[in-house]
Amino acid sequence: MGSQTVGMSARLGDRAGRRHPDSFRARRVGWPPHSCRRPHGRTYRARAAGLLTLGLALALAGCGSSTSGSAGPPVGEGATAATSAPPVAGFAVPPVTGHDGRWLVDSSGRVILLDGVNMVAKGAATPAAEGFGSADAAWLQQNGIDVVRLGLTAAALMPTPGTINRAWLDSYVKTVDQLTSHGILVLVDLHQDGWGPTVGSDGFPGWMTLTGGAVNNHAPFPGYYTSDPAVQAAFDSFWKDARGPGGVPLQQRVASMFGTLASAVSSNARVLGYDLLNEPWPGTTWQPCLSDPTGCPALDRSGLDPYYARVDRSIRAHDTRHLVFAEPYVLFDFGLSTTHVALPAAEKDGGLSFHMYAAAPADEPAVLHNAVDWSRTTGGALLETEFGATDDTTTIDRMIGEADQSLVPWIFWAFNEDVVHSLAQPPSGSNLISSTVAAIVRPHPVAVAGTPMASAYDPTTRTMTFSWSTRGPGGRMYPPTVPTLFNVPMSLYPSNYAVHVTGGHVVTARGQTLTVAQAAGAASVTVTVSPPG
Repeated sequence: MGSQTVGMSARLGDRAGRRHPDSFRARRVGWPPHSCRRPHGRTYRARAAGLLTLGLALALAGCGSSTSGSAGPPVGEGATAATSAPPVAGFAVPPVTGHDGRWLVDSSGRVILLDGVNMVAKGAATPAAEGFGSADAAWLQQNGIDVVRLGLTAAALMPTPGTINRAWLDSYVKTVDQLTSHGILVLVDLHQDGWGPTVGSDGFPGWMTLTGGAVNNHAPFPGYYTSDPAVQAAFDSFWKDARGPGGVPLQQRVASMFGTLASAVSSNARVLGYDLLNEPWPGTTWQPCLSDPTGCPALDRSGLDPYYARVDRSIRAHDTRHLVFAEPYVLFDFGLSTTHVALPAAEKDGGLSFHMYAAAPADEPAVLHNAVDWSRTTGGALLETEFGATDDTTTIDRMIGEADQSLVPWIFWAFNEDVVHSLAQPPSGSNLISSTVAAIVRPHPVAVAGTPMASAYDPTTRTMTFSWSTRGPGGRMYPPTVPTLFNVPMSLYPSNYAVHVTGGHVVTARGQTLTVAQAAGAASVTVTVSPPG
């Protein structure tokens, strides 16, 4: 057992230069019942009762520290780490190389737990054109963000039938490289809300919008899903794989988009994988997915499974190393029913990307419980890729606490809406939304040499406690040379922090990087990080 105070001398780098002047703070277009948002910067807040006026409730009702530049010997009980050397810059998350059941893993077999944010370009502008750049990536790295879900739309990538916008793709790939060069993982996300701009909000281009003449009543978000015949008909056409321009099936077009994306990013080791479709909607027959607690397995099999299998095959023609993530129908995100979606094409490197936007806080744990149950059935990895959509500290703390309690990696919605006011300004000072920053910036485990057992963070005292079994998934034992890695954001502990270890010892405390090794014969290890004193 050991306890020590680790010194830190770190200053976040200055930001230079201004970015795209036309950027604006676009609020979430999706499904956050706690903080419902409309497109184009217009915001409204409603809980479950407020959703009645938008149509959704029809469904609900009717159905790191500084040390010297090189690692020294393990820091023993009661010892104090050196504090005079400058911090080693640049925390880098180990690349994810696969999964072991529900757990993401690296090349050493360590379990990877991630804290992340979304950054989604929903219009014709690239992330870079919206103002997202290297300085943003640096801020994310310095503040303990491990992964970015980097979204794009089919309308931006293939604005005309069969033709990839190469300039757009090249810019997107540069943003991927920018993030990964800062040690951050990237999840490639194909995004849609309300099918596309022709009938709903964003996503698929007009030439892919086949409605059969169904009426578009221009219902607002989120009611267009349940009450706009054109939105529902567009999804029906997609699940039926209707033929679009040139007689080419719609899903074949999307598969080719993913093939192009995979070809462009496959060589980048820090690409986490591919999220195959944001918040899919079942179409006209959606009620069973919400009214039945067991979900809608027939619709999963007829709609989601064939699409995901087709896209998976296209990705694997270009990229055999990165993970693929299926998403359940968006109705799963409310915590009122489960999903039976299969691993894409029985993919060995596959998982579930799911969101948590429950109608009430009491339903939030059910979303996580249902996801864990899905993994037990399929053996797939788990990644919570959206939650939050608010800048309320208490709400975010609660949701992150639920994910941490379930030991599920999480990605907050969203950097460009709830972390900064504007991408046109540096992520510093008054441009930062301090209430969000206070909630998402926290010390946390990243690579665990064993199986996670419990994780908790008290934002009031800035104290993290994490414990793990020294036996990994499947009973694996790790050699002493494979430590457990923690990300300790410097902004939380400007001078130093205390580390207490039971069942192991500190190996390295350098910049944001804290590594801990298990003691010989220890069955479990517990680490506490807190302010000094």
